[in-house]
Amino acid sequence: MDEERRPAKRDGGQPYKKGRGRFVGRGGNRGPRIVSDSTAAEDLAEYVITVLARDPNAVQITRESQGMGRTHLSILCDPAVTGRLIGKDGRTITALRQFVRAVAGRHGKRVDIEVALPNE
Repeated sequence: MDEERRPAKRDGGQPYKKGRGRFVGRGGNRGPRIVSDSTAAEDLAEYVITVLARDPNAVQITRESQGMGRTHLSILCDPAVTGRLIGKDGRTITALRQFVRAVAGRHGKRVDIEVALPNE
């Protein structure tokens, strides 16, 4: 009757050891990166840009593939729309770049975004 008391057994009957979390061996997003022709990041960027512009006809987006897993998006827009895309102190375009970079990184790609004014 004098059994040693242990914490609850979780991992297949192993006693609790300090430092072993619930997510041992899963690795989070450290798995192999799969480079594919997925355009999820580019499509997401185009969608967000057209929503921010409020007028899809005022924005022209050009995709340029620059090698394996790298894409450059060039945005040509009216000066009135440029202010909405860039935002105060560049916060909107910076947030958009970080967001698209995070989505593209999950597919092993890189997407660069550039905002340009039309030549007059």
